[in-house]
Amino acid sequence: MGRRHWGMVIVGLILVVLSGRQLGTAMQGLEAIIIRDADPPLHFVQPRNTLPLSRPLVLVGHGFSGSTVIMRGFALTLAHGGYTVAVWDFDGHGSNPRPMASGALLENAEAVLEQATMLGFGDPERMAILGHSMGSGVALQFGQAHPDTAATIAVSPVAQPVTPELPRNLLLMAGALEPAFLRNAEERMAEGGAPTGDPIGDPAAGTARKLAVIPGVEHLSILFSPAAHAEALDWLDATFGPQPGAREYADRRVVWYGAGLLGFLLVGAGLAPLVAGPRPADAPRRPLWRRLAALIGGALGATLLLWLSSLAGLDLRGLLGVQVGGYLLVWFGLAGLLSLLGLWVRPGLPSWRAVLGGLLAFAVLWLGVGMLGQWVWLPWLLIPRRLVLWLPGALLLLPWFLAAGEMVAGARPFGRAGWWLAHSIVLAGSMFLAMQLNSELGFIILTLPLFPIILALHALAAGPLRGRWPFALSGALFVSWLLLAVFPM
Repeated sequence: MGRRHWGMVIVGLILVVLSGRQLGTAMQGLEAIIIRDADPPLHFVQPRNTLPLSRPLVLVGHGFSGSTVIMRGFALTLAHGGYTVAVWDFDGHGSNPRPMASGALLENAEAVLEQATMLGFGDPERMAILGHSMGSGVALQFGQAHPDTAATIAVSPVAQPVTPELPRNLLLMAGALEPAFLRNAEERMAEGGAPTGDPIGDPAAGTARKLAVIPGVEHLSILFSPAAHAEALDWLDATFGPQPGAREYADRRVVWYGAGLLGFLLVGAGLAPLVAGPRPADAPRRPLWRRLAALIGGALGATLLLWLSSLAGLDLRGLLGVQVGGYLLVWFGLAGLLSLLGLWVRPGLPSWRAVLGGLLAFAVLWLGVGMLGQWVWLPWLLIPRRLVLWLPGALLLLPWFLAAGEMVAGARPFGRAGWWLAHSIVLAGSMFLAMQLNSELGFIILTLPLFPIILALHALAAGPLRGRWPFALSGALFVSWLLLAVFPM
């Protein structure tokens, strides 16, 4: 390793340490209590040294493929604002091992309220609920089933009907860049008695209604928007009054998360010479048209094969016991095998250097995207029921990443960028086609913006290690873990 590589390691470690310290400051002045054996598992966040029943209680529910972690921006903002906040994992999500079942989500929220009341967290006589996407439907149901709920906040709302009377003090929020959910919000506002979306009613009487459009965000980024967090806090303060001990807080954790992720990528690039093999000599490669045809043909072939299987009765949404994520794992397996056949490639066994290189790139992504991400946006440590699927999932993913590694092998930086773009377009196009053929896979559309980001991060981590096998092993291990961490059982 040369001086430049040691410099990358040192700068990377500095960024990682700085990121960790800054992420930890978000909890200053707060206390977090985790009740792992509750059903569902739940977390409480509130100002430190809070007396029992002294503060309004706010229930905060996540969306499909979400968790307590992704709602932490709202939870931290409201807790700094003086509220006791309860967040939980719906059935099938995060640390909750119970499979997701239709109709049980409202029961989850009611169980959280019962647990909070029994344990003395917050004042159940002064209670509100906030939910995002799928959780917004639960919040709107809850606010009508429990008329004593003082305020209901639905973020990126679904098509759950409301009335002019219930829920009380209804705030609807949607991002300016999520038109379908913005239409839902406008329709709910009209049902709730405020057809123009302008604020109406009296919070003291429970009749307030408002539609807040958050600029510059879509379905996922709205969860990290300080403007959205501030809207929710202002609405609760209008309902309950400003809380004693409230502190100014703007959630900037995603910025420090990005700094830490960059740090891990720098450390990985700096250590790469320790395990990277010699730069391979230029070898004849298959024509560009053939590589593109293999990539596209494999993707389309897998999509059509799975669609035909669904016509024969196969439940695509619940493959491998993982909703939507199981479909993606099986799709990658089929698409990878078809792409390798199109290239007519039978990869040899990896060298020990290639295995070590793949493990190094995987470790960089596992720590940078995942462990740091557990502070910001996803529950990374898999519960046993998910963990047993990790290596089988990686085996399914391996052919696709071997094919992609074969296509990008030997390319210069601009060429690698071009293959990343082609890879992203083919994946997004195939997933869009799958949604058109199978309506039960519709949720994939909300995850499409993440595919190019994940592929780019993997390319950055694996690129310095050179070769097909480090690229394939790290991609298969990492993406399998990611899919199992995100999608519900």
